[in-house]
Amino acid sequence: MSEESVKDINLLEMPLEGIAAYWLSLKKVMGIKYVPKVIQDEAENTEEPYIKYLLETCFTGASEADVRRLGMIRRESTLRELRLKLTLMREALVAIAAADNPRKALLRMGSYLPEPSLTEENLTKMALDMVRLAETGKDSYVVTVEASLPAEQLILKLFFYVLWARREGKAGLEPMAENGRCRYFNQGLGMVMDGFERGFVLGCLEIAAEEMLGAATVKMNLALDMALALRTKISYEDLFKVARAHML
Repeated sequence: MSEESVKDINLLEMPLEGIAAYWLSLKKVMGIKYVPKVIQDEAENTEEPYIKYLLETCFTGASEADVRRLGMIRRESTLRELRLKLTLMREALVAIAAADNPRKALLRMGSYLPEPSLTEENLTKMALDMVRLAETGKDSYVVTVEASLPAEQLILKLFFYVLWARREGKAGLEPMAENGRCRYFNQGLGMVMDGFERGFVLGCLEIAAEEMLGAATVKMNLALDMALALRTKISYEDLFKVARAHML
């Protein structure tokens, strides 16, 4: 696998077929033998947390039962994290749609973090600094929202969008939207810029979040099954059958 392809793996954005193709490609690279160096290189290069965890866990001396148990625990923690981040995005987007007071939006987002390291004052100061930078370079200043960001960094960037919309209007978000890397956020931003009212935006985003989390669950189940199969020196053809079992 090339370093570029490994770093492109994204549970939320990549289709199920893409996750299957990753493990099939890994099998093709290894051939009929288990090659520890290949697995080690993959684990070092991949930035997708769940895939990285499987690479670091599956190909050890742990039993299949232990690996499966740990993989399922990690799946649930990953889903909790993804749910939190989609919820934070939804809170910001709904606040923009309703033209809420930015401070209210920040307080709502902050309420989801039980142990924040940044205070409201810290976040406000940093977000206002970002607004000032954006004002001096509207065409080149990029604030990218993606689910891979740590929660507090995500809140900071989302709060910037709330402040920017308050200052420039919803139409002023369009240049920023061109740099989006999260389909969920881009979908919501598009509805907001089109002027849909708060309730409609909220309803659509709630449905989209559940569908994306459901799809992510299937992808992680597939990844776990294929990783466990790969360590048994399964043939390429039989590994493909494992992938097909998860597909409609």
